[in-house]
Amino acid sequence: MEIRGIDVSAWQGAIDWDTVANYGMDFAILRITEAGNVIDSCFEKNYSGCQKHNIPTGAYKYSYAMTVAEIQSEARKVVEVLNGRKLQYPVWLDLEWNNQRSLGAEQIHKLAEAFEKIITAAGYKFGIYCNVDWYLNVICSHLKKYDFWIACYPESDNGTLQERLRPDFGVGWQYSSKAKIPGISGTVDRNVFYKDYAESKKQEGGTDVDKEIEKVILIAKNEEGYLEKKSNNQLDNKTANAGSANYTKYWRDIKPDYQGQPWCAAFISWCFMKAFGLDNAKKLLKHWPYVYCPTLGKLFARNANPKIGDVVIFYHNGTFTHTGLVTAVIGDRFYTIEGNTSGASGIIANGGGVCAKSYLNSQMPGTKFCTPDYSIVSNAVNKPSDINKIPSNTIQTGEKYMFNPETVKAGDKNTSVLLLQEILRARGFKGKNGKALKLTWTADANTIYALKAYQESRKEVLEVDGICGSETWKDLIAI
Repeated sequence: MEIRGIDVSAWQGAIDWDTVANYGMDFAILRITEAGNVIDSCFEKNYSGCQKHNIPTGAYKYSYAMTVAEIQSEARKVVEVLNGRKLQYPVWLDLEWNNQRSLGAEQIHKLAEAFEKIITAAGYKFGIYCNVDWYLNVICSHLKKYDFWIACYPESDNGTLQERLRPDFGVGWQYSSKAKIPGISGTVDRNVFYKDYAESKKQEGGTDVDKEIEKVILIAKNEEGYLEKKSNNQLDNKTANAGSANYTKYWRDIKPDYQGQPWCAAFISWCFMKAFGLDNAKKLLKHWPYVYCPTLGKLFARNANPKIGDVVIFYHNGTFTHTGLVTAVIGDRFYTIEGNTSGASGIIANGGGVCAKSYLNSQMPGTKFCTPDYSIVSNAVNKPSDINKIPSNTIQTGEKYMFNPETVKAGDKNTSVLLLQEILRARGFKGKNGKALKLTWTADANTIYALKAYQESRKEVLEVDGICGSETWKDLIAI
């Protein structure tokens, strides 16, 4: 998982946060104070802009401290400026001042921990920002228990991510200082994080929103295979009376006078209503019913990267034209359940059925992701009768991955095959003669060869049969 964002300060001047949010921003880290404990002149406007558009926010403090007393003063000023305001991302201690380097690792250790104590006592997360050289040659091993945000970009920095420079340590990587994005007149630092501090939180009342996301996803998955009808007959049967007139139970239940109209957004509205009730569905989607993708895009912050439970609005031919529910994210690929589509690859905006699909986010320019505030329903008592528990073959992990995979055997063609290929590639398994495994959607000879090689590597717990059944799936995901 890669979460993409920016870090900014007064150097960027006045930022048009409306435009930045419209472009899509998963987080922003704001400089909070300058040398001499002076508040960054743009901090308040930047913080307000992020809050307006629900952009997850962190802060950073470039330290000029040479003594414990000085860094304690810096930390207290940070806490004073924040004044209890909400941050999703940590307060990052920026360690890169050359004068501090001369202090040595032991003293820098003392400075960092003095800063950390004050920040965490105020209720904020703490992390350390530095470059690769500092991490390898200055930072002591005792500090490496904390989260690190690492700077590493080439001398010929042109704003793009240079994969060859990606550090193999840290929870985040500042990969450029010369990126250009709409809404910022000059250049800006770009970052990827592998840890989403805005995810997997306990909401007020102690209920985990993940359970609410599971509800709506399972409602949607139960609808897979539904086909639109040619008339108002047999609307509740998945396949009977199939036609191409856009008659569905979804319109019948949420807005009958729209029956016969395209229904991808109606499907989303229906799933939210079934999972949480009408009143909560209205709150989660910010209007009712959701029938038009551009309208949803105007009501929500449009994020560039997907999260489980997001409503995706697909961009095609110059507009937002189709929608679906994100059910899983693995690397660059995101998985969906969509209404009024087909199983064919690519964006199918009027395909007539409910299907599970997947896409590479990097190949979807303009497509955005809207995140409902599931904390609204984290204490909801609405429990639909058809979704009392998660199916026994649903696989979940601590990284918020959720998928209901099918058994994969030679010759199969479906989303489960693609997921298997993704995981085997990530584990380093290859096809015959060391051939790289391709993402083909088909369980070809190379896929089965790689699968058997994986099973052989785990033969103490798995049967080496070239079939990816429930036990192999569970083992793959657990590892």
